[in-house]
Amino acid sequence: MNVYMVYKKYNKDFIAYAKSLTRNEDRAFDLVQEAYVSALEREDIFTNMNEYQIKGWFFRVIKNKNIDNIRKYSRILLYENDEIFNQIESFEEEIAINDLLDRLPEKNREVVYLRYKMLLNSREIGELLGIPDSTVRSRLSTSMKMLKNIL
Repeated sequence: MNVYMVYKKYNKDFIAYAKSLTRNEDRAFDLVQEAYVSALEREDIFTNMNEYQIKGWFFRVIKNKNIDNIRKYSRILLYENDEIFNQIESFEEEIAINDLLDRLPEKNREVVYLRYKMLLNSREIGELLGIPDSTVRSRLSTSMKMLKNIL
């Protein structure tokens, strides 16, 4: 099965899946388009796959492209908003907060930063980091306990 046949048969399914991920029609079309570009670049891998494996490959590529886009967008936001979120009342407060955050393990520091400085919710953080929402909430809870113990 070549990419054109996949397009004719499954394009509506791919668009619907991408829309469920992005909740945005334009981004969904872009994701599916990126998946087709990837497929065209690697069309030779489809020769040993059956129809369902090919469809699964597309779904996985769409999901991974979405995660890549979220991460890229997040890095841009972090860069653009870094100054805004670091404006704390005083220099001493900034040093104290940064010192506290530096005492946390990297994975905990990351979720605290994204939650309280970037104001993302646990679902958005989970999508960004590729972890379940429940893991985000657990890390936040653990981080808060760690910070209380430090204080």
